[in-house]
Amino acid sequence: MDATGRLRDRVAVITGAGGGIGRAMALAFAAEGARLVLGDLGDSVEATAEAVRQAGARAAAVRGDVGRTADMVALAERAVGEFGALDILVTCAGLGDSGLLVEQEEAAWTRVVDVNLLGTYRAIRAALPAMMRRRSGRIITIASAFGKTGGSGFITAYAASKHGVIGLTRALAAELGSHGYPEITVNAICPGYVRAGMGVKLQATKAGPMPGEEIFERYYKRLVPLRRMIEAEEIARVAVFLALPESAAITGQALNVDGGFVMS
Repeated sequence: MDATGRLRDRVAVITGAGGGIGRAMALAFAAEGARLVLGDLGDSVEATAEAVRQAGARAAAVRGDVGRTADMVALAERAVGEFGALDILVTCAGLGDSGLLVEQEEAAWTRVVDVNLLGTYRAIRAALPAMMRRRSGRIITIASAFGKTGGSGFITAYAASKHGVIGLTRALAAELGSHGYPEITVNAICPGYVRAGMGVKLQATKAGPMPGEEIFERYYKRLVPLRRMIEAEEIARVAVFLALPESAAITGQALNVDGGFVMS
């Protein structure tokens, strides 16, 4: 991994770092020299942290659930306690759904909203005080192209939650700017179909789940001008840009990284 060091003096917290997009984020930020605090539910977060260390960057792995406020507070406190700051937050933790709304139990539907929307809120709420003390920071949320289109295919909870993430991102950007913290920017990335993403969880037929690649080829490829899925590394490179000084004039935006699937 060739480190350019553009984020050498920055500390980044990444939720969902054990998954495909989260792992790509961790490696991309490590390549720029950032020190990382990585959070996720399972053992995979330690594997990501070890990959970061082998790449020559510093990383701490923290087992935690975005569904628990205390876990998000612990994640933020780990960053400040171990590395002395919390400059960047990337909220990658997410959960998909499958099944028609009329067939879903309320607990399953609300669990998706709790993880995707309230989990994003909990992570931001825990990280924001450290940024406000330093009067600088970058908050990068992971929404979805389906947070703009709604989409079809048994994903009502997912689409609703990602619409909420975009709304939270925009409202918080405006709130921070109007209350004296314009140096803290807040932006969302809206991926389309990502090869390392949760496609297998986002769609289902009556016969059961369908692999993400098959769904894309069967239903979405013709709607995507690039005619291909997005790679997790492409999402991560956009996040790195949003964390750099060069992006200081960008806030409150929901940037599509979807091959042209959504053009708005």
